[in-house]
Amino acid sequence: MGRPFQKLLQRTPIAWLQLCNNPSKLLIGIAGVSFSNLLMFFQLGLIDSLYASQKKPIERLQADLVMVSSKYSNLGALQNFPRNRLYQVLGVPGVEAVTPLRIGRANWITPASRQAFDIYVYGVNLAQPSLAFAEIDANRSQLQVLGNALFDRNSKKQYGDILSNLGKGRPFAVEVNSKSIRIIDTFSLGATFAAEANLITSESTFLNLFPGIEANQLQLGLIRLKPGASAAAAQAAMANIHGGDQVIVLSKKELAERELNYWKRNSSVGFIFSLGVLVGFVVGSIIVYQILYGDISNSLPQYATLKAMGYRDPFVIGIVIQQSAILAFVGFIPGLLFSCGLYALLASVTKLSVLMTLNRALLVLALTFVMCVGSGSLATRKLVQLDPADVF
Repeated sequence: MGRPFQKLLQRTPIAWLQLCNNPSKLLIGIAGVSFSNLLMFFQLGLIDSLYASQKKPIERLQADLVMVSSKYSNLGALQNFPRNRLYQVLGVPGVEAVTPLRIGRANWITPASRQAFDIYVYGVNLAQPSLAFAEIDANRSQLQVLGNALFDRNSKKQYGDILSNLGKGRPFAVEVNSKSIRIIDTFSLGATFAAEANLITSESTFLNLFPGIEANQLQLGLIRLKPGASAAAAQAAMANIHGGDQVIVLSKKELAERELNYWKRNSSVGFIFSLGVLVGFVVGSIIVYQILYGDISNSLPQYATLKAMGYRDPFVIGIVIQQSAILAFVGFIPGLLFSCGLYALLASVTKLSVLMTLNRALLVLALTFVMCVGSGSLATRKLVQLDPADVF
């Protein structure tokens, strides 16, 4: 093992010397590969963050199992079901407690501009845990007052500068569904496909905002199990009770999968961003092909000399493939660094959790390698057809 590796190190790095022979072309190649990486990282990061944002409300549910209508499709179009269906499961072995959670889409009037926007309202039962936000516990007594609410500080700017008004040390009045609501504090959730802003209120405030929703109708039912209880067994027992006629009981993981599958099927976001990744791949391929093809054209006498000396096609083609691999790895590093900076900028502007992950970095590195080596392979066609006699 040592001698072959030692021989490899002693070989003249023809591919690297060939690239360094023209520094300007090398820099252009690195810049092209980095730009292609930036495009791919941008598209992949944004689509992953958008899909991850859809799961955030579900991840905040303080429940082991969740009851929804049998017609459930996504959180943005919840169907009502009778409240007594939720309390029926208290008789199932292993169930510790149940909590209703009300969700509705309301009309928000931005105080300064008087523009109307949709906002998602979560009506929580303050006597039982429902959403995992520390601000609910800290403001539990104040939320019991009719008309008080918590505002999502990660909402879009179009909803007004709520934070600066709260900083003055007093509740801030806004208009929601033609009713006056007082914002007493904020929490952090973020926008989803279904909503760009969120409110948390008590159940009584929620029903006051939505007089058309009957008190005995729920949108979500949260079910907590006793320590050590089997979620699968409890879920099967609940299915036997209800028979799937009006409600179904899902785990949080199953609910999140349904949510993501709905948006993947019914929105064009996945196709648009996948097309963006393809564009980045094609752009990088064209740049690398042009650079390597130009380098081959300018170095035909040198390649012809190698072939005249007895070096076969695999050797001269290998030089170009090595150049392609060098461009891939060297160009990937600045592309990765610039993408990390872009992710930080996107996270601050969009309030989405755009983070670099190891799997995404490895995926883009693999795509970059395929892109560069594929382009290099296409550029070597001229070498295969090269006859030293035609050059000299």
